[in-house]
Amino acid sequence: MKYPNVFIHGLFLMLTIVGMSSCDAQENKPKKKERVYVPPEEFQNYWYADAAELNRFELVQSRYGEPRRGEAIMIFVTEDFLPYRQVKKEFGDKSSLSIMKLNYLKRFTTGIYDYSLMTSAFTPVDYFTHPASLKVAFSSQDWCGQVYMQLNTRGRNLEFSQFSYFQSEGDKIYEIPSTYLEDDLWNRIRLDPQTLPLGKIKMIPSLEFLRLNHRAMKHYEAQASLFLQVSDKGGQQQEFYTYKLTYPELKRTMTIRCESESRFRRKGTRLGCRFNKCLYYDRYPYQDHQVYVLATKRNPTRTLA
Repeated sequence: MKYPNVFIHGLFLMLTIVGMSSCDAQENKPKKKERVYVPPEEFQNYWYADAAELNRFELVQSRYGEPRRGEAIMIFVTEDFLPYRQVKKEFGDKSSLSIMKLNYLKRFTTGIYDYSLMTSAFTPVDYFTHPASLKVAFSSQDWCGQVYMQLNTRGRNLEFSQFSYFQSEGDKIYEIPSTYLEDDLWNRIRLDPQTLPLGKIKMIPSLEFLRLNHRAMKHYEAQASLFLQVSDKGGQQQEFYTYKLTYPELKRTMTIRCESESRFRRKGTRLGCRFNKCLYYDRYPYQDHQVYVLATKRNPTRTLA
């Protein structure tokens, strides 16, 4: 009558030993090494040289139904960025990400008063591990008042903040599902044009466009394409990419042309859009950095997107 108990105790002991062995095997199993992204040497030599790159353009901006002339400046620089707080790392031992930062400034006059617009986009250099930009900020100042808008990546959502002088807009903070951002296209081009979103996609237009055209903050259906083309200017063939983005609902099309070869050459090259003409190159002190300056003249028949 006792045999069943002996059998049960023996079975329990076997299961315990097997379970312990299984736990030991899991603990002794070597852990997978985390992937560490190391940018190409050419990229590091250019972007990690304690310098910022400036691109200056003549601007033709449509406002109140007429083209307005002004200037646009794109400032690209790499920085250490705290992903949780989403601010530049200035001190401390908390882990940070290397990001490509764009400060995009526009200044133009409508004939009555001045406009000053600025967009900042913060995109991780390691876009394989962190494919989404962490933050986009926009501000607009004119004689009527000022508006500030911001998008922050929060997991699978985007947190949208708006602070406006105007009653119809006011102050708002809410979340929407994450998707592609038009404002980070410039950083993606500087990192690698092959990372640009393609096909039928959902995208949030630039904060500047939404603000100036009083459009709702939401996803818009878009069609994006990237083509490799060849120009024969001056008898010398050069390859370049053409990126085209169309929003059917907004009846808006944006076209960007950029180089297909090395994105890190400085002097004598057009590091912004293909249809800009380089005028001069120089270096200037910029706080505790050196600044590479690329002055470019805008083709007046085109509008900087």
